[in-house]
Amino acid sequence: MKVWKKLTILLVSALGLGALTTETVQADTHTDFINQMSQPVLKVSRQNHLYGSVMMAQAALESDWGTSQLSVSAHNYFGVKGSYDGHSITMSTAEANASGSMYNTLAQFKVYPSAQASLNDYAKVLRGGTTWNPFLYEGAWRENASSYMTATNIVAENYATDNDYAEKLNKIIADYDLHDRFDRSTANSTDADTSTRVTPGVAYASYDGTATIKTGSIKFYNGVPTTSDKAKVIRTKALANKKVKVLSRGIVTKNQTIWYQVKSGSVTGWVQITDILGLKSN
Repeated sequence: MKVWKKLTILLVSALGLGALTTETVQADTHTDFINQMSQPVLKVSRQNHLYGSVMMAQAALESDWGTSQLSVSAHNYFGVKGSYDGHSITMSTAEANASGSMYNTLAQFKVYPSAQASLNDYAKVLRGGTTWNPFLYEGAWRENASSYMTATNIVAENYATDNDYAEKLNKIIADYDLHDRFDRSTANSTDADTSTRVTPGVAYASYDGTATIKTGSIKFYNGVPTTSDKAKVIRTKALANKKVKVLSRGIVTKNQTIWYQVKSGSVTGWVQITDILGLKSN
């Protein structure tokens, strides 16, 4: 009896140690993923004024912490279908039919050159929405969402069919203190300039250069104006005939008009390409 009891205690101890070891390995793997993705997530969330905690949690959930075949083979951390710069990979995926039943089918997924490219593409979707609704995710933008939980609800409602999607994202954020690590660290002067708006339906690209503003009553906007999104005029003559630093470019996808974000001193605004002279890249 004593021998059996001793063996039982040893077995229970061994099983407990095994479970603890598994949990530790999993935690280490998750921490490694967060550390690996930390800098690109901070950069992209800051540039696009999105919650970095939500971005990190969704990348972890969609890619199974960077272990999915799609993330390993294609740097695709969000399960995005289609092609990227002409590159795609065909993989099996589960889809739901009209009755809600799941079935397996083949689909093309985007292949990205890096994690940074995957995050940039994800941010483009959240800031630009879809062709039928460019404001689909506006409730998740930091200027509109009072908390990361508000943002996860918007993302879950429009990005996934899983009814527990928001809860899963919130759990990851809470378990790994992602709010403190990614949201508070970008809520300062180095964050995206909230005096300028990021407009849906506009393709953005960074630009490092200089130009000279034309003379006359040139209109400067706090965002790229479109037919569906009327940005406010922030300056009329402050930068006229001045040399300015060019920060980024925005192309309205609907009519292909080109705008540049310029800065001189404390004044920052968007002007159309026809209102600048001598554009040069550094």
